[in-house]
Amino acid sequence: MRTIITIILIFSSVLIFGQQTQYWLDNLENPKFSSYELKNKNSKTEYLKYDFSTLLIPRQDFLGYIDSNFRRINIFFTSISNDPKNKEIYKVNGISIVGNNKCDFEGIITIEQVREYKSMHFGVDNNFENAGFKSQGILIGKYKFKENPKQKHSGQFEGIVTLNWYVDKFGIIHYDYIEWFSDRYRNNQYVGVWTDYKTKTEKTCNWGEHRIPFSGDLDIGAAEFSPNPKYFSKGWQDLKIE
Repeated sequence: MRTIITIILIFSSVLIFGQQTQYWLDNLENPKFSSYELKNKNSKTEYLKYDFSTLLIPRQDFLGYIDSNFRRINIFFTSISNDPKNKEIYKVNGISIVGNNKCDFEGIITIEQVREYKSMHFGVDNNFENAGFKSQGILIGKYKFKENPKQKHSGQFEGIVTLNWYVDKFGIIHYDYIEWFSDRYRNNQYVGVWTDYKTKTEKTCNWGEHRIPFSGDLDIGAAEFSPNPKYFSKGWQDLKIE
């Protein structure tokens, strides 16, 4: 657990991320289900030979919110590329949209850890048990995205990102979709804050695929994300399930 706590201290020296960051990382070290226990070793050096850029590109639109009232934020990545001079760094360009306000942003994702699971996950009825997977695990990184200061209501995103992956029998790394059928499935999870350039006000801002970290009573779905009707006015009306 000592390794992940170090990441928290690095973040806290720059910005107070609150209890959600601590809780998120603690859950990685002490998962609710034993099948998601991680090996203690940080295997980052071994995995820097892989390019995670295509895995960091979402397979479906991100779901996200900003502030405690769960106002919807749409995050789109327009490009991701690995820095050829530093394999730990990924350069990101994107767009954020809140209501009618749209901002361009750019920044970086820095890999802090790559951890393997102690046991492999093979999907429903163990369909992939004989697929010959070599390893499976999670990438843990930190991100900092800066919106264009010349645009209205702009600021900076900062936090941690977790990405699930697996390596097949040919040694090729993949985005981990193996347990997409599970109610608890999620990937590309971003936990952090947005800070207004002018006022320096910090707001919780989380997003991810399939689910959103710490979404409270916003997400009332069972098998999939479903917004609570009480938050339709915050931008979630179009996801209403008829």
